[in-house]
Amino acid sequence: MNFEQKREIIDADPETGTYRATYAYPSDPPSIAIVHALMEVTEKDVTDFEPLYNISGVDPDALDEIFRPSTNDAGRDCRVSFQYYDYEIIVRSHGRIVIQSGDQQD
Repeated sequence: MNFEQKREIIDADPETGTYRATYAYPSDPPSIAIVHALMEVTEKDVTDFEPLYNISGVDPDALDEIFRPSTNDAGRDCRVSFQYYDYEIIVRSHGRIVIQSGDQQD
C-alpha cells in the first residue's frame, strides 16, 4: 500500500466542515481510507497522524473486519462513528466515510 497517495474526497462542504470519501476492499479498507481522506482534508502527510488506536481507541483491524464484505451480508447497513483528533469519523457499510470537522459541529 502506498501511504503517500492521497485519498480522493468525493464530496466536500467546507462551510459545514463535512467531507465524504469512499473505501473499497481489498485495496483500500476503512482504516487506510480514513487516513488518506484526512491527508487531503488537512493537507498533511500520513506521518503527521498517530495510529487510530492511540488517538481514538479504535482497533484498525477490527474496524476493517466489521466492514469486510461477505456473501451473507447483502442489505446489511451498519455504521461506526468515533472521534479522531478534531474530527468525527463515520464509517458506513455501503463504502462511504464521512468526516466532520469538530470546529463545525453543534
